[in-house]
Amino acid sequence: MKKVILVITLASALVLVSTCAKREPLTEEGKCKLKYQQVDTSESTIYYARQDQAKLSEKPAQLKDLPKKISGQVSYFLAKIGDRDIPIVVDRANKYDLYLDTDGDGCLSDERSFSVSHVKKRFSTADYYRFGPISVEFDQPDGKLARRIYVITGSPNIEYLCICPADYRKGKILLGQNIYEVAVVDGNYDGKYDKIFSPPIEKAWRPRCDSFVIDLNRDGKLDWAPKIASELTPLSRMVKIENSYYSINVDPEGTTLELKKIEPEFGTLDLCGADIIIRFWSDAAEQYISGSEDNWQLPAGKYSALFIELTQKDTSGNRWTFSSNQKRGELEDFEIRSDQKSSFKIGPLFRIKTTARRSSNTVLIGFDLEGQASEQYTHGLTRNDIHVSAPLFKVIDEAGNVIDSGQFEYGRNWMCQYRWRVPKDFKGKYKVQIDMDLGPFEVIQDETWHVIE
Repeated sequence: MKKVILVITLASALVLVSTCAKREPLTEEGKCKLKYQQVDTSESTIYYARQDQAKLSEKPAQLKDLPKKISGQVSYFLAKIGDRDIPIVVDRANKYDLYLDTDGDGCLSDERSFSVSHVKKRFSTADYYRFGPISVEFDQPDGKLARRIYVITGSPNIEYLCICPADYRKGKILLGQNIYEVAVVDGNYDGKYDKIFSPPIEKAWRPRCDSFVIDLNRDGKLDWAPKIASELTPLSRMVKIENSYYSINVDPEGTTLELKKIEPEFGTLDLCGADIIIRFWSDAAEQYISGSEDNWQLPAGKYSALFIELTQKDTSGNRWTFSSNQKRGELEDFEIRSDQKSSFKIGPLFRIKTTARRSSNTVLIGFDLEGQASEQYTHGLTRNDIHVSAPLFKVIDEAGNVIDSGQFEYGRNWMCQYRWRVPKDFKGKYKVQIDMDLGPFEVIQDETWHVIE
């Protein structure tokens, strides 16, 4: 009996020693090692690093040759890897074989093909195709680049591809009495983890820099959120944790991370007391502000508004909400300087600018709704959380005759467009008059004349 107990005790001790050896105790506050983590392509950690690439209309200039056995049914794409545009060809006739220029020499004749490695039902409506992981390696001016990526698509016709990293770096860090899960992602595919965000934003939700993630609520998940404070942010000089700021220092190779508590220099953002919700990306630290303060204290740095939600009340107490998530005007690229004030006036007086894009015998009619800082709002504004009716329009010639009229329909992102079929005998100038319900708020419309020749 004693021998059995002794054997069990020794075995338990060995398991305990083995477990402790595998774990690296978090003894030094604010510092941690980052380890390789393979990507699940559905996880939000890599969201900002995704590249959405549409099919090209012709063979890219970077592509010198094609594989010998490729069919004539091909689709061309380009992926931005490091400092190069890398050609990708999908052979649609051979069960979606994919060829990628892995060595950056512009030749595909020496490349192997990649077949679909994973297929699943996405939201139970469409197949989801994934190629890879694919290793890319070539020389750059600052050294050799080595990167692993996935290429995915949800389109059976291969109209677009999504390129995403196949791995990132992950760890746990001790701050005070709390342990936070953290991660860094190579968002610009240069094999480094040191590219900080710099305004303006070229494409919505695609900062073209590296990403930093911290599990702020310590729920074991690294969450991305579109319109609230997010645990996933573009890499910046600092991160705000509760009411304190910490400098972010990542080893360029992505092996170590240090977060150090600091007192940054602040400046003032003056939005003239507007009742707003705004999320900013910044080289200083991402910011999420909500309320109607006259002055907002922000760390000195360069900023770009990701979205704006403006609320205005009329004299009857109705609450009107205007949203801007495409073009944010003067708030797309501005700087907060230490001990200085940056002022912007947004919202009404509103301005309507009509647009007309002709294609053969039709014209796609639309309009922009701008605030005072040139920020553009979606057409589907709300009154007391209910969308107002879509605007009315008239197409008017030089003589004042109404050629066409009607009501827009809301489309994607609550935007309005109308495809006007031009009468065969019509030549000359025309303008579009917009009748939009903006309540009591002042609006002017630019008188833009368009021409049918």
